Amino acid sequence: MHPRRRHRAGLGSRSLCLRDRGFDILRDRSIERRIGLWLFIVTVGVFLLSPIWGLSDARYTMLLSDSILLDHSTHLNRYQFPAPIQESSRCVSPTGPVALSYTPYQLDRIDGNVAFCYPNGSSILSIPFVGAMNLLGVYPYDPDGHYNLANEELIQRLLAALLMAGFTIVVFRTALLVLSITPAVLIAVGTAFGSQVWSTASRVMWAHTWLIFLGGLLTYELLRRERNADSPRPMIVATLLAWMYFVRPTGAIPIICVTVYTFLFCRSGFMYYALTGLAWFTGFVIYSWFTYEKLIPDYYLDSRISINSIATALPAILISPSRGLFIFVPALIFVFYLLIRYWTTIPYARLAILSLSIVTIQTVLVALWPVWWGGYSYGPRLLADAIPWLALLAILGCAARLRSANNAKFSRAEIATALSLLALSIAINGRGAISVATATWNVEVDIDRHPERVWNWSNPQFMAGVLWKRKN
Repeated sequence: MHPRRRHRAGLGSRSLCLRDRGFDILRDRSIERRIGLWLFIVTVGVFLLSPIWGLSDARYTMLLSDSILLDHSTHLNRYQFPAPIQESSRCVSPTGPVALSYTPYQLDRIDGNVAFCYPNGSSILSIPFVGAMNLLGVYPYDPDGHYNLANEELIQRLLAALLMAGFTIVVFRTALLVLSITPAVLIAVGTAFGSQVWSTASRVMWAHTWLIFLGGLLTYELLRRERNADSPRPMIVATLLAWMYFVRPTGAIPIICVTVYTFLFCRSGFMYYALTGLAWFTGFVIYSWFTYEKLIPDYYLDSRISINSIATALPAILISPSRGLFIFVPALIFVFYLLIRYWTTIPYARLAILSLSIVTIQTVLVALWPVWWGGYSYGPRLLADAIPWLALLAILGCAARLRSANNAKFSRAEIATALSLLALSIAINGRGAISVATATWNVEVDIDRHPERVWNWSNPQFMAGVLWKRKN
C-alpha cells in the first residue's frame, strides 16, 4: 500500500476509534440520565403512596406562601382559622411552652398582625410551586377566607415528595463524580428510602425538607469543585448556605463550618462569599423587622440549651430503640466502618473532615436541646438536617474503599454486610412512612411527658403494631 494511503487509513481508524469512544461516553451519559429519571419517578411514586403524614409544625406554611404571592403580605390577617388567634407570646417568647389548648400553635398576633411563628424560609422558597397549584385551582383557603386544611395537605405532600425525589437525584449525581453507576445508585436509593428522607422529610413540608434539598445541592457543588481542582463558586455557596439558615436555624452549623473551609482553602473567593452572605443576611433582617418587629426572630434566638441533658440525650439520639440514629439508619454503621478503616485512601479528605464536623456539631446540639426526642415524630427527626453530609460521607467512604491498595473491589463479606444493613434501614424507615401504629406510638404514652420511653426495648417505635399483634 502506498505510504500516503497507509497514513490516511491510519487516520481513518484513529478517527473511528475516537468516534467509538465518544459514542461510549454519550451512551454512558444516556444510561445515567435514564437511571436518574427512573429514580425520580420511583421515589416520587413511593413517597406519594406512603400513607403516613401529619402537618404538625408545618401547618399554614403554604398559606403563608399564598399570602406573600397574592397579597404581598407576610401576615395572615385576612384568613379565618379553626380557633381565634390571640396574642400568646408564642412568637416572641422563645422559652415559653406551647399551650396544648391553643390549637393554631403555629400562629400568634404581633401588634395586631397574625404571624407564622416558625421560620418563613420554606414558605418563601415554595412560592413558585404554590403559584402553580393556584393555576390548577388549588388554594390553601376557601373563597370566603376560611383556611382549607385539605388543600394545604395536598400542596405540602406533592411538594415534599418532589423535593425529596429531587434530592435523591442530586445524591446520585454527586456520587457519580467519584463512583461508578452501581454504587451511586445504591447510595442514592439508600439515602432516599433508608433514612429520615422517607420517614420524615418526604411526608410534608417540615423545615427539614428544604434544608436537606439545599444541603444536597451544596455538597454537590463542593465535591464537584474539589474534583475539578477549582475553588467552589463563592456566590452560589453563600446563597445556598443563607437559605439553609432561613428555612431552619440549624443551617448556622454548615455556615460556620463552610466559612472556615472557604477561608482556609478557597481564600481567593472569600470576599465574594462573605459579601454575598452579608447581602442575604441583610435581607433576612429587613424581612424579620417587617414581620416580627425584631431584627432577628426569637425562634432563631432560642437559648434553651442545657449541658445537663447531654449525658442522657446523646446516647438516646444515637442508640436508643426509638430515637437512635444508628438504630433507625443502621447502614451508617457500614459507612463509618469504611471511613475508619480506609481513611488513609479517602479522596478529598478535607471535605470528609468538613462533613464529620457538621454531623458532630449537629448531634451535640440536638443532645443539648431540652426536647431532644423531637416531639411527636418518628425516630431521630432532629438529626435529619445531617443527611446531606452523611450521604457525602457514604460517597467518600466507598471511594476510599475502591482506592485501597489491598483490593480495588469490595469483599463478599463487605457486600453482604452493606446490603443487609441497607435493607434493614429501608425496612425501618418504611414503617415510619407506612404504618399507622408507628405514629400513634407517640401518644399511647405521651412521649413529651415520658421521653424515657425511647429506651423501652420491649416496644420500640419501629416495631409498633407488630409486637402488639404478636402479644394479642
